[in-house]
Amino acid sequence: MNKYGFLWLFWMAVYPAYAVEQPVELTDQLNNSLFRQLLGHWQIKDQTRDASGQWLSGPGASWHFYPIFNGHAIQDEWVSPPINQPAPEKGRQYGTNIRIYNFGEHRWEMAWMSVKGQQIDTFQATEHDQQIVMTGLFNGQPSRITFFAIKAQSFQWKLEYRNQATEQWQEVYRIQGIRAVKAP
Repeated sequence: MNKYGFLWLFWMAVYPAYAVEQPVELTDQLNNSLFRQLLGHWQIKDQTRDASGQWLSGPGASWHFYPIFNGHAIQDEWVSPPINQPAPEKGRQYGTNIRIYNFGEHRWEMAWMSVKGQQIDTFQATEHDQQIVMTGLFNGQPSRITFFAIKAQSFQWKLEYRNQATEQWQEVYRIQGIRAVKAP
């Protein structure tokens, strides 16, 4: 799917958000996916690896996952730091993902957009061994994102970049998600 297709997909996903929320029956694909377990509101603790290899705590975020396209796809909204915290001088990071299952390729197709990134990054995702593994280019770098240890009230997530010289993956960002009782 090209970037214009994802822009159309984004608009079609966001437009219904202004309508009153109604119960949605999920498709079998979404209902049986690990992504189903992520539906709802999450409070995020995050860490970034600096140039020296030390892990630094980030500002945290709120992350909300919900079905779109009458249960055929899933969208999420990322706000960092969460609205219930003061905004930093440089402003908040707002972003969204749209995920839809590609039956022909047996994988999820995804698009990430953010206010600060001002571009569309695309990924493909597969599920195996109770993990969701997304691969693609993020900020122009070969990237792998993995959701793992997915439970009813928590999950783990990591972003890795591939070192072009060694072909090794290096973890650069990590998230711990804790289910929120209500939206922030």
